[in-house]
Amino acid sequence: MKILAISFLFLLFLGSCKSNEETIDPTGIVGKWQTTGITQSMNQDGSWGEWHINPTFAAVTPSIWQFASNGNFLIDGKPGGDCCFAGNKYTVSDDKKITFTELKPICPEVYCVRCSDWDYGKAGNDTLILRQCATRNKLVRVK
Repeated sequence: MKILAISFLFLLFLGSCKSNEETIDPTGIVGKWQTTGITQSMNQDGSWGEWHINPTFAAVTPSIWQFASNGNFLIDGKPGGDCCFAGNKYTVSDDKKITFTELKPICPEVYCVRCSDWDYGKAGNDTLILRQCATRNKLVRVK
């Protein structure tokens, strides 16, 4: 009987747990986020590799990405529109998909590959995981 009661409590506990990612609503990304250089790449089989520090990040100063509540996307306080990266405006759907508009129409970078497939999740209250095509990036909230 004691084992049955403990098993019931354990199942009740497990059923009440939810991951942080499940509790995010579309406004969950609103705010300022600092890049960390910590990335994860998708493997050919669709699984995710290990988290690592991007070696080129050491040569670059971390930047602040802002998802403003009015739909503006800013990088270091300036419009974030880029020809292959992001747009000046964003919207978020209920399924955590980020859609950008106002991208630069002409791309000076010859090797630029447009990635409009973004989504997000959280690893905690102050950590944002952004997926951009086959890469995930960790950002931390700026207070």
